Amino acid sequence: MAAVASLVLALALGLVGVALNLAHHQTAVTALQARMESYVYLVLAAAEVDENGSLEVGDDMGDPRLSQPGSGVYVQVHGNRANWTSPSALGLRLPELQHVAAGQARFLEPSEEVPFYSFQYGLAWQLNSGEEVPFTVSVLVPAREISRQTRAFRQGLWRSLGTAGLILLLAQLASIYLAFRPLQKVARDVARVESGQKPALEGRYPRELEPLARNVNRLLQTEKGNQQRYRNALDSLAHSLKTPLAILRTSLESPEPESRAALAAAVEDMHHLVATRLQRAAVSARRTMVQPVDLAAEVERVLASLRKVYSQKMIETMVTISPGLQFFGEQRDLLELLGNLLDNAFKYGQGKVRLVAGVMDSSQARPGLWLRVEDDGPGIAPEQWPALLQRGVRGDERQEGHGLGLALVLELVTAYGGSMEIQQSELGGAMVYVELPATW
Repeated sequence: MAAVASLVLALALGLVGVALNLAHHQTAVTALQARMESYVYLVLAAAEVDENGSLEVGDDMGDPRLSQPGSGVYVQVHGNRANWTSPSALGLRLPELQHVAAGQARFLEPSEEVPFYSFQYGLAWQLNSGEEVPFTVSVLVPAREISRQTRAFRQGLWRSLGTAGLILLLAQLASIYLAFRPLQKVARDVARVESGQKPALEGRYPRELEPLARNVNRLLQTEKGNQQRYRNALDSLAHSLKTPLAILRTSLESPEPESRAALAAAVEDMHHLVATRLQRAAVSARRTMVQPVDLAAEVERVLASLRKVYSQKMIETMVTISPGLQFFGEQRDLLELLGNLLDNAFKYGQGKVRLVAGVMDSSQARPGLWLRVEDDGPGIAPEQWPALLQRGVRGDERQEGHGLGLALVLELVTAYGGSMEIQQSELGGAMVYVELPATW
């Protein structure tokens, strides 16, 4: 960036310098033309023509340069009968210029043949007899008159632009350094996190880098939580396998035929424990960088399945979801959450199930959501609400199930940093209220 900035700055200042130099040259030439035209009028004011058409110019011409030899301003007057050259051209051989018609003016810049700026003006002097005598007044100025001015201006211009360019370059380098300094700090902090010196990105960062720091910290927290959940799942699995392993050991040592059934049951229990524990660890592993999931589509997907399963009950479903509501998490987590809540509502409801969902913290880039699932079933006594969130506890022993649905939902909600409550529904049955907060 410093190299590109320097190159662009050099090109820009170079173009500015060329443009200013051309503009100054044009201005100087225009001013010289106006000055040369004034010399024409000075000479004409001091000139007299007699009846014979002879031209005489007085000594007082209003500008001492016209009388000073080698002054750099030379005037010639050409006529059919007489010519006049200003005293300033004494000892010089001036080029011969073409005549100009009366009333016409011509300005020429230097060339190889005529190394002078020339301004010519044609006129006709009317004598008393009515005869008109043509004259051409030519003013010549050497080319060095303008080149000297242009050279001096160019030297000052490039010195000024060089100084300004150096100041601007230093300012750009300072700006680039200050702009990228926070990124260097982030890089150092990330390196400390990788080496284990720091648990997360700490300190204050510029406003533009705050979302990056939040997301990195969120990712670190998520991965640490995932590792902890896998560790807990493995610890729980190891603890749960103690009993089946003891049964296996006992069955292998026993010669009785009945031990085969116990052995098969123990193997089945171990298979179920391994599959369940690892699945729960994977499902509860929250991800921070996943694509958002459309809530309405997933709700309809779950309801379509439940309507087929409970088709004999003719359940009426009432769904109210805020437009465009999204779930920022794993799709399978959302399906498990909705599946368990709606399955309980269909199972215990008599004829109506209602789901209402809305947004939380809409100002955040990844807003949260809340949802409420209700049914018109027999309801749940308030003293039973805490117990229903424990594994293996069912609200109605007459219904099939293992009592894990609400406990699994609570694990999911807790993994996402949310909360869950059981209350009484206006429909007469139970209501489960879930909040999933916004993520950064």
